[in-house]
Amino acid sequence: MRRERVRSLSAVGAVAAALVLSVSACSSGDTDRCAEAFAEAATSVDGVVSAEWECSDNFGGGWQRGDVVVSATTEDEAVEVMDGVLQAIAAAGDLEDSWATPQQYANEDGSVVVGANELGFNGPPTVGQVREHYGITPG
Repeated sequence: MRRERVRSLSAVGAVAAALVLSVSACSSGDTDRCAEAFAEAATSVDGVVSAEWECSDNFGGGWQRGDVVVSATTEDEAVEVMDGVLQAIAAAGDLEDSWATPQQYANEDGSVVVGANELGFNGPPTVGQVREHYGITPG
C-alpha cells in the first residue's frame, strides 16, 4: 500500500513539473513575441529613432513597458509621430488587446516629451483601446 502511495505521489510530481515547464516555456515565447511585435510596429513609422520593449507574462497577469524615441523638435511633431505609432500598434495583428502602450514618447535629448493624453486618451491606453479609438481591426 505504501509503495502505491509513493508511486502516486511521484506521478503527481512529474505531472506538476511538466505543467510548470510547459507554462514557463509559453510565457517566455509570449514575452519575446510581445517585445518583437511592439518594436516592429513602432519602428515602421517615420520619425521613430528607436523603440524597445520589455514584456512580462507572469501567472495572473503581466506588463509591457515601451521606450520610444522620436526625431522631433516640437511637441506637434512628436504628437504626429506618436499618432502614427499608435495606429501602427493598432494594426499589428500580433499584439493582444490587453497589452499596454508606452506612457510617453520623447526625443533623443528629452527636451520634447508627449503622452497619449495629447490624442484624447486618459493615460496610456491598451492596444484594444487604441484599436477602438482609431476604428482599426488588425488583419
